[in-house]
Amino acid sequence: MSYADCVARISQLDTVVRGFDPNWLGITGATAATNPSSGSLFSGVLEGVAGTTNASATTAGSALPTLASLRGDMTSPLPGARNTQGFGATSETLEPSATVNGVKYAHYHNGIDLAARLGTPVLAAATGTVVFAGKQSDGAVIVKIRHADGFTTLYGHLNPSLEVSVGDQVSAGQEIGKIGLTGVTTGPHLHFGLYNTAGKAVDPAAALAAGRLPGTVSAPSGSAILPSWAMAPAVLASSGVTAADVNLPATLMGPAADDPNTLAPVNTAAALASFDASSSRIPYSAEIRSAAIAAGIDPSLLAGLVHAESNFHAYSVSRCGAKGLTQLMPKTAAALGVKDPLNAQQNLNGGAKYLAKQLRNFNRVDKALAAYCAGPGAVHRLGAVPDSKKGYVAKILRTWSSYQVHAS
Repeated sequence: MSYADCVARISQLDTVVRGFDPNWLGITGATAATNPSSGSLFSGVLEGVAGTTNASATTAGSALPTLASLRGDMTSPLPGARNTQGFGATSETLEPSATVNGVKYAHYHNGIDLAARLGTPVLAAATGTVVFAGKQSDGAVIVKIRHADGFTTLYGHLNPSLEVSVGDQVSAGQEIGKIGLTGVTTGPHLHFGLYNTAGKAVDPAAALAAGRLPGTVSAPSGSAILPSWAMAPAVLASSGVTAADVNLPATLMGPAADDPNTLAPVNTAAALASFDASSSRIPYSAEIRSAAIAAGIDPSLLAGLVHAESNFHAYSVSRCGAKGLTQLMPKTAAALGVKDPLNAQQNLNGGAKYLAKQLRNFNRVDKALAAYCAGPGAVHRLGAVPDSKKGYVAKILRTWSSYQVHAS
């Protein structure tokens, strides 16, 4: 891409992103530069994309995002701290009751607890905008930060003397406050929460382990990627930025439109448009989207499989021991690198990888789905979908088809 083309793309993307996020800091200062070797604002953009500090641009009054902020990099708010309570159902009676995916729990922890001494600095886990900073009704002093992908992080039990205020723009790793003893707490620690775009609590441990917010997608090591909201087909079309520019594959593996049993390369933009149009009725949609793209498969197909396997219940355990959203057996989960099968994102990542493997092995959607449930050996021996699995395959493809109809 030429220098002039690069400047034009930056300006186009900046304009479009402003329409989606009024808090976007802006990168239009880049278009003022005429010589990329002159040390002007444009060189500041290049430094930011390389992930380095953009001091000259800040001095000039143009806050330019780094690659880390664009791609949703996430770090621990308390580096090295010990996790003393995980996310989800718990026996801790201080935690409130909750109904999650239709299941009622007597006590449910909607975040993770990180142990630390009083006064320990608490850091922003990712770049974003402070949307709440103060005391809740229970006395807990908290900070909430909204990030570019629409997710929000919450930092609880802080000291009342906060380092930030509502409206502040913060960077990942910036101090926002200190460990306190505010609210209902058993001792000094940080309650760290993560909420998706619908305001639903999700397990932050998975995002911390992945090093990125769930609303972003993975890319090859060292690649420049943008948040998933910036890769919506409408945004890409309006900005002139192609899928290749943001490291999305041109196609995904999925059912053919005319014969869903046939495996076909599916246009990525079209597949994501269908899925995004249906996402409001798909639990764990952001996590499913991320896992599917990373595995190279149609997210609507993965959602159909999750519906058939667990009906979107992340804590589902079958009689034979299969666990989680994609019902992974313990040995299969371990082989796929899934340490906690009841962790939604880990489970989906593993299930998506396993489904992608079967799609490549059989080069057929129906056989791959049957192999996912009955095992590849049974399908290989028979050379067809076993009768006992035909209903299972049909159910998944009906769900997949319903998402296509919804988007049309």
